[in-house]
Amino acid sequence: MAIKLTQKEADMLIEMLKKTVAREIELPSGKGRVEFDVTGDRKEDVFVVNISRKGINENSASYQGRVRYGSGAILMRLDVNPTQPHRNPDGEKISGTHIHIYTEEYGERMAVPFDIESNDLFELCYTFFERFNIIEPPSITQQLSFSEV
Repeated sequence: MAIKLTQKEADMLIEMLKKTVAREIELPSGKGRVEFDVTGDRKEDVFVVNISRKGINENSASYQGRVRYGSGAILMRLDVNPTQPHRNPDGEKISGTHIHIYTEEYGERMAVPFDIESNDLFELCYTFFERFNIIEPPSITQQLSFSEV
């Protein structure tokens, strides 16, 4: 059973400056997933960042930051161009790109629209890194799809 974070703990973990352990990652060009660790101020402050492409819509992706140990809580998730609208616990439907930020009451189930100027998944990856306070992100390369080879 996951341990629930208080709002103060979650805010502190989100606001903590983080550095990547990986030097370079490959952003999937189609269906795929990549995961890497980032660390905070103390050695026990370890987080996982997931980048997931489901392949249904070539312009969609999810970027997620969560606690590696203990609660395993998802602190932040950016869903870019999801194929289905998101329904918040209060019944509100959100279509389009949205961000989930952990709340003590709802965990990461509550989302708000995320207005962006760019739909470039490469740029949005760095936008997520900034929002999750990764001050030393990995460099990103893009995998070539089979059609590009």
